[in-house]
Amino acid sequence: MEPENRGAAQVTSPSPRGQAPDIYDALRERICLLRYPPGMRLSEHELAGEFAVSRTPVRQALQRLEYDGLATTRNGVGTIVTGVDGLAFEEIYEFRLRLSELLGDFPALDEVLSARNAVMALQEKLEPLKISRELEGFWGLNHELHFATNRLIANKALRETHERYYFQASRIWYSVIRRFLGEQIEDFSNELAETAHALAVGDVKAVGYIQRNHIAFGLQRVRQAREDWFSSI
Repeated sequence: MEPENRGAAQVTSPSPRGQAPDIYDALRERICLLRYPPGMRLSEHELAGEFAVSRTPVRQALQRLEYDGLATTRNGVGTIVTGVDGLAFEEIYEFRLRLSELLGDFPALDEVLSARNAVMALQEKLEPLKISRELEGFWGLNHELHFATNRLIANKALRETHERYYFQASRIWYSVIRRFLGEQIEDFSNELAETAHALAVGDVKAVGYIQRNHIAFGLQRVRQAREDWFSSI
């Protein structure tokens, strides 16, 4: 049975500006944070009303979500948030491991300083979260690190692919991370420190391998969560 169709206007997060990219960013975040769960229908009419726009920019945003694999269009139903298949998720994670290894092959060296500054700022932002353990806040920091490292990729095709698969993986990560939050925060702190050191010497290839290692840590935790779930049935 599909989840009840909760209207977009019921979501309390602020609405973005009425441009397709801004609407896309807002909807993508809601999907990744599971505010829009798998199976939920995304109504063009309701979203257009929330964002105070015509249906055209909403439709463009939904098309981008479909391209990203986060939504799908069904005849007679409309646009639906996609579910997450366990096998497909593992393939996505394994692909992300390889993508990270390519970061240093296409370095945007003019972005190194700003990326280092962003990482150092994230280290400061992480400190209160070590105590509060606020989940969405922690997810937001991971989001910021992704954008900082993504800007280090000069090749547009790789940069767009790197971003697409980051968001595809994030929904599963978010759904299980609560169980491992303390460990994940510690890993993230280590990742920031290692990344800051690599950027201090301008080693973008090292940044990619650091990211790869920490993606692997996250994959192991997701696998463990799945095994625990199946063993409890």
